[in-house]
Amino acid sequence: MPIDETLIAAVIAGDSEALEALFQKYLPLVNSIRKHYFVRLFDDDDWYQEARLCCYQSCCRFDGRRGSKFGGFFKYCFTNHVRGLVRREMAAKRKGDADNVSLEQMLVSGKLQTAAENTETNVLDTYLRHIPDLWPQLSGQQQSVWQAMLQGQTVVETMTPYQFRCARAACREKLTELMTEDCTTAEIRRMSTPPRV
Repeated sequence: MPIDETLIAAVIAGDSEALEALFQKYLPLVNSIRKHYFVRLFDDDDWYQEARLCCYQSCCRFDGRRGSKFGGFFKYCFTNHVRGLVRREMAAKRKGDADNVSLEQMLVSGKLQTAAENTETNVLDTYLRHIPDLWPQLSGQQQSVWQAMLQGQTVVETMTPYQFRCARAACREKLTELMTEDCTTAEIRRMSTPPRV
């Protein structure tokens, strides 16, 4: 019986030393595959743990009766396993990006109320409470633009596109200043500071 088949039979029977011997035999293959992929926060121990697990699973699924070799099967299984790890990491990154929504988008889309109800952060609730303070700080032209933005409009009949963009930028700037002032209030600092234990 070839060496690989003997070791595979021992691994299936629960021999951890056989698994380690088989893993060490294919360690150059593992190192070759991992050079082509990057998984954030994975160190050598993480890679080898995943490779050992995949080696064990490959032993349990391998069928050499059709003339296939374990080395090729293990390479196929480990490559697919690593690709799965990379896909999961990329999906996690995309999920984080998908969850980001600007306050201006919420205002324009009319989802401000829904966002305020669903948010888990007290800071956003505080911002939403203070947005009405913005209205008196806006000039007449800026108030027209602000109202148009809330209604989803991108133009105001009495203004050129350039004037509209300038007034919109001024509204954004004043809203940013208001929010920056909020961030420095004692209320916000108190909410963002973890309690002492």
